[in-house]
Amino acid sequence: MKNFKTLLLSVSLASIILLQTGCIGSFQLTSNLYNWNKTEVGGKWGQELVFLAFVIIPVYEVTLLADGLVLNTIEFWTGDNPLALKDSEKDSKIVQNGDDSYLLTTEENKIHVEKIGGENLGENGDFIYDTETSQWVFTSENKVFNLE
Repeated sequence: MKNFKTLLLSVSLASIILLQTGCIGSFQLTSNLYNWNKTEVGGKWGQELVFLAFVIIPVYEVTLLADGLVLNTIEFWTGDNPLALKDSEKDSKIVQNGDDSYLLTTEENKIHVEKIGGENLGENGDFIYDTETSQWVFTSENKVFNLE
């Protein structure tokens, strides 16, 4: 009887392991942090220092844990990554700064900002991410500002 239970447990574990191969998820949170370090921190020495600091402080470890336990599990069961916006998806939030209120509408590589409260009501503009240059550009009323 004991051998049967051991065999049943072994077959069950082997089946679970075989069924789960290849379903590790995209690790989008960790990838976003890595890409931020590669694009926003200047120079290879700065990137290396930020990387080492994030390893020592365990920022990368926390993002890997969150990805592995939560985000990739959600992605596995739903088929969608909660951190990734598709081309046709939009997300909106209202942000308050003192007496001023802003409506932020995000799409893939674009953030539309509209002032909905306070002085200068109705002002708006767009932050657009240029994937070729890895830079954000702000446009407002036919004016373009490169953000570096």
